[in-house]
Amino acid sequence: MYVRIARFEGGDMDEIEAEGALLKDGIAALKRGETTREIPPRLAEVTSRVEMLFDRHNGNVAVCVYCESRDEVLEADRILQSMTPTNKGWGARVSADIYEVALDEATHVHRAA
Repeated sequence: MYVRIARFEGGDMDEIEAEGALLKDGIAALKRGETTREIPPRLAEVTSRVEMLFDRHNGNVAVCVYCESRDEVLEADRILQSMTPTNKGWGARVSADIYEVALDEATHVHRAA
């Protein structure tokens, strides 16, 4: 599995949250088989999961897009590079990096009674 992490700094949290709500609605629409302007259909095809992380104190956000293969994450990167957030409140994009996921394990341990 691979992940593309794009980081934005100096944004307005109200606008970032509004954008997050649009993305969430777009993903829900895609799951119902509907088209959406927020998420291109091909992007939905090559991604398996999306996370949005907030640093409310500093107005920063990270968007993590997960893909099963390197080819898919590179395609997702090309698609995302051509997209622009629908509002200017995101602040400045400071990075967009691709990582291979080396560890993805839950740490919750069930204890015997």
